[in-house]
Amino acid sequence: MIDEPLVLAWAHYLTSEEGRSPATVREYLKDVRLLRAWLDAPERPQPQRGRPWEDITAGDLRAFLAQLTPSPRRNHRLVSSWRSFWAYLRDVERVPGLQPGPAELKRPKLPKRIPAALSLPDVAKLLDAVYRDRSPSRGLRNWCVVAFLYGTGLRISEMLSLTFDRIDYQDGQPVAIRVIGKGDKERRVPLSPTAQTALLRWLRERKMHGNPVSTFVWSPLSGKRYGQPMQARTIGKMLDVAAERAGLDPAKVSPHKLRHAFATALVEGGRSLDEVRDLLGHESIATTQIYTHTSQKRIVAAAASLPDVVGLVGR
Repeated sequence: MIDEPLVLAWAHYLTSEEGRSPATVREYLKDVRLLRAWLDAPERPQPQRGRPWEDITAGDLRAFLAQLTPSPRRNHRLVSSWRSFWAYLRDVERVPGLQPGPAELKRPKLPKRIPAALSLPDVAKLLDAVYRDRSPSRGLRNWCVVAFLYGTGLRISEMLSLTFDRIDYQDGQPVAIRVIGKGDKERRVPLSPTAQTALLRWLRERKMHGNPVSTFVWSPLSGKRYGQPMQARTIGKMLDVAAERAGLDPAKVSPHKLRHAFATALVEGGRSLDEVRDLLGHESIATTQIYTHTSQKRIVAAAASLPDVVGLVGR
């Protein structure tokens, strides 16, 4: 594939310099390689094939998008991927004569996605299901993991990278944790009663099994990964099994869905979006605004509570 070393160099830059997640880098690579394959397709006229990146125009990119099945969400991501690649070619590789390319394209507007959140009864069912394991020790571990995820609203990566030196104590009790979120930004997350209970039970379990050697809080107590962080895929599989046991749709149960449940419960409980944003570690309040739909019941109830002045006077 033409320019594959250049594409791989960009991928390395995304990971090492911009701190992009492996999943994002994979998607970006796929998008640029898809474009390159189309540009070099045998059925294209010979003068059009094998052109260097600097010769690719916005017209070429529009032609590529036009031959795809319409999908605003996919096209939005494609343009984002291309913009990132073109910025790398311009600013890092300093490719001479580079056309603006994707900078001239408008990304299609996306409909706001309302996150599917587990209800409080669903979370309770899930906690009961994970606890009812054939192995009492594994059941307790899984219960602690689910309760802590729900009780903090952390991203799974933030939870699994948590180390003991980032737990804040008061009078011998854990009251907050300091996590490293997106963009390597640190934030302090006060522990809810649910999170405190889950963390205390897990720390007690760790102590009983003699696993003080690991710096990671959420570390397996035995096996090949003893002392290392738990794996996200292991927790995902555990939630799939627990969801079926609880009578829930596994597709609607994941660590990220527990994060949504945390945020939804806070908004429905009357907490402001600014407060929820800070707890979730969102950079922009616009990201947190997807949860405003959850407060509609409260708004209706508030309107209904207004005293009926009309009924107090004659018509």
